[in-house]
Amino acid sequence: MLNSLAGTLAVVTGGARGIGRGIARALLGEGAAVVIASRTRSDLDEACQELSPLGQVMAVQCDVSDSSQVARLFDEAWRWADRIDALVCAHGVVTYRPFLEISEEQWDRTLAINLKGAFLCGQAAAAAMVRAGRPGRIVFISSINGLAAEPESADYSASKAGLHLLARGMACDLAGYGITVNVVAPGWVRSPMSAPYLSNDVLSGRVKFNPVGRVGEPADIGNAVAWLLGEQSSYVTGAVLPVDGGQSAVLSMPNNIELGEEAR
Repeated sequence: MLNSLAGTLAVVTGGARGIGRGIARALLGEGAAVVIASRTRSDLDEACQELSPLGQVMAVQCDVSDSSQVARLFDEAWRWADRIDALVCAHGVVTYRPFLEISEEQWDRTLAINLKGAFLCGQAAAAAMVRAGRPGRIVFISSINGLAAEPESADYSASKAGLHLLARGMACDLAGYGITVNVVAPGWVRSPMSAPYLSNDVLSGRVKFNPVGRVGEPADIGNAVAWLLGEQSSYVTGAVLPVDGGQSAVLSMPNNIELGEEAR
């Protein structure tokens, strides 16, 4: 697949850390120019320092739950490259808390970033592609929590399940413009979001229930996304692709896991 995305421009939200940075790295490796977006300037600066030797990278600070900031993100991306070929929404937050302890504020924040943010970015990217008369690719990074819930994650699971149907609705409406919309649903992936509990000895024991026998790496997700953005996947749209080492294929898992709080 080397240079399969040469000449294309991809916007990666949440691209400064964890899974998002792994995706940006994979796309640069395939020859794409990449705009990474994040709420945090220090994360963007660190990511650019790492990624710039690999290809063309631009960083834009953006809160994806704010429509005006999303509009600015895509305006800057267009001015930089004079095109937008792909969007990957890899942003997201999770706060593990029992259902009866989830506050209205937490619910609103989770849905605003994870679901509303994907809607705003997806609409902005698709509109730019349609105006230019250009086909395109949109990929949302979800979670297998959108396929099945686990304890203390009701708001997060709801946001990810909503993302699956958002993508499928978009796939139906945008196919006539040559735009495909798909979802990659990771399982456990080593990232800043998962760090508080992947290092836990209890969770390490759970890895044996994953058929592949390991947790994922950001590169595993990046490789799947690169394929979905390429010509080889032109007949794939409205799909939800678990990339989880078989985790979602296993009937049950132990639940004695100490959960933490972190943002991807």
